[in-house]
Amino acid sequence: MGGSWAWWFPRSGWSKVRSRLAAALWWILPPLVCLLAFRRGLFAWFQQDDFSWLRLEMRSWADFWRLLAEPHAQGTIRPLSERFFFIAWRRLFDLNAFPYHLLVFLTQAANLALLGAIARRLTGSQPAAAVATLAWGLNAALVSPLVWASAYNQVLCTFFYLAGFLLFLRHLDTGRRALYLWQWGAFLAGFGALETIVAYPAVIAAWCCLAARRGLGKALLMMIPAAGYAALHLWVIPRAAAGPYAVHFDSSILSTLWDYWTRVLGPQPLSHLAPAPVAAVVIALSAGLAAAFARAAGGARRVALFGLAWFVLTLAPVLPLRDHRLDYYVTIPAVGLALAIAALAGSVPRPAAMAWLAVYFGCALPVIERSTQALYRRSQAARRLLDGVSQIRERHPGKTILLAGVSDLQFYAAIYDEGLRTAGIRGAYLAPAADAISGQPGRLPVDTYRLPARVTLEALDRGKAVVYEVSGSRFENITTRYRILTAPLLKPEPLRRVNVGEPLMAGALGPGWYGIQGEHRWMGPSAEVRLAGPRSPQEKLRLETFYPEHLAPDPIRLTVSINSVAVGRAEIRDRHSGVHLFPVPASAVGLEEITVRLEAERTFRASPDPRDLGAAFGVVELVD
Repeated sequence: MGGSWAWWFPRSGWSKVRSRLAAALWWILPPLVCLLAFRRGLFAWFQQDDFSWLRLEMRSWADFWRLLAEPHAQGTIRPLSERFFFIAWRRLFDLNAFPYHLLVFLTQAANLALLGAIARRLTGSQPAAAVATLAWGLNAALVSPLVWASAYNQVLCTFFYLAGFLLFLRHLDTGRRALYLWQWGAFLAGFGALETIVAYPAVIAAWCCLAARRGLGKALLMMIPAAGYAALHLWVIPRAAAGPYAVHFDSSILSTLWDYWTRVLGPQPLSHLAPAPVAAVVIALSAGLAAAFARAAGGARRVALFGLAWFVLTLAPVLPLRDHRLDYYVTIPAVGLALAIAALAGSVPRPAAMAWLAVYFGCALPVIERSTQALYRRSQAARRLLDGVSQIRERHPGKTILLAGVSDLQFYAAIYDEGLRTAGIRGAYLAPAADAISGQPGRLPVDTYRLPARVTLEALDRGKAVVYEVSGSRFENITTRYRILTAPLLKPEPLRRVNVGEPLMAGALGPGWYGIQGEHRWMGPSAEVRLAGPRSPQEKLRLETFYPEHLAPDPIRLTVSINSVAVGRAEIRDRHSGVHLFPVPASAVGLEEITVRLEAERTFRASPDPRDLGAAFGVVELVD
């Protein structure tokens, strides 16, 4: 295929030195261009889900292995790309975000080198390899993986895909068994990065069917662990019956596939501004690829067909998620598109190829620029808020901090995923009636993060709280103004939510509680909490407990009653079984206040602590 590219870069008259410099440039240019396009990602801070991973605490090696292996969000187990990455880097660099993003970009540079080597092997052309790396390295799907640390799983899984496939190709070329075994290692390690590695055997099988039939048996052998892993996810790990993670094996898969095809071509994020022109661009780019495929022959057509197969096969695991479509899901599939572009660009006249690439990059680059800027600004908003609240905590040790004027951006970037707790800041809440943060479907209510009006008024009267306005360029102490203008408008209603570990809420606790330890409080054989009465029979009593893994007791069992009416039992077996919901008795509906009584089936002692311990809380609240 190298000859089909001769018109792009004629070599007549080049000296050997110039040839070597040009060859080096093919490898150096793509990562430099990628770094330039996504430069803000290298200097971004943490945001949203990052804080959940940064809070993983390792007290011992036993904790370390448990954290690596236990299922997390939606039952996923990603020990390399999420657990080890955040645990190790947090211990080494704490909240200095630069080393986290540096590792992401170094991995991405390795990905570009691997992709370039694969493209050169498949097409026989160094210019084609450069086009492949640029077509993938400047795809808008890479915005989140290169700017948001939590999406590192996409970058690392791409590394295992590319490393494994390159090793497989070289095994086919040389027959060396060691390369095949190393390829197995890359494949199996990929399960520690992202579950979509399950499609890897199908990808290499597709290549074998197209160009290397002798390797098909070795590719099919790898489907055994892939099938086992898929079965584990489908039948062992509980699947969501509704919501964004519910799977739909129906005709919606085709519309989801088209949506991702639109995204991978670049202009989709602009569709809310101009849907008709965007559709026209997508159709034009697709038609251009189809026309180039029709003109291609032999090796170019095989590589292009393989690239399209890569796109579909690696996207297949997320196609049933009809209601959860994310740009970064196209990160790995976009590699296939890049290979197809590289194979086909040398098969058409230069003006047509240049025009197609100009439209492709012309769609991608503005989206990359705007999207990276948005994510970078969101991360900086989180950093500014947490740094500011840290300074407030230093000025007012021991006082509760109430934040007024918090924007949606600040709230969802830093507060919602408990960034305050991650930064070691305790006793900071949203101030009642001080902002208008928008709730989002499927997320916890914003009021979960507010200090209740009743507690706020008591804290202000006793001088135990300060209020800061955080919407301006400088955080301003507005405690006096808030007490005069806003506090009189608050209604001191009974509490619907009691954080047992918050000192200011101790007034809602009855007998049976010990002192606060960190973020929780232990009960003895029994304990009581006073809450506002439920408004309707549909409301539920929600308990949120802590499981003391470091104490390793047997399961903790509680009997729960409301106003002496038993409503159920709770069993806390591990750190994932600490949330429980109970119905409320009809007799409690409409009462001004109710008493929740918690009774431990048994107590235990943790030497040298002499106390009889029942269970550790947590939150006791009423929810709709």
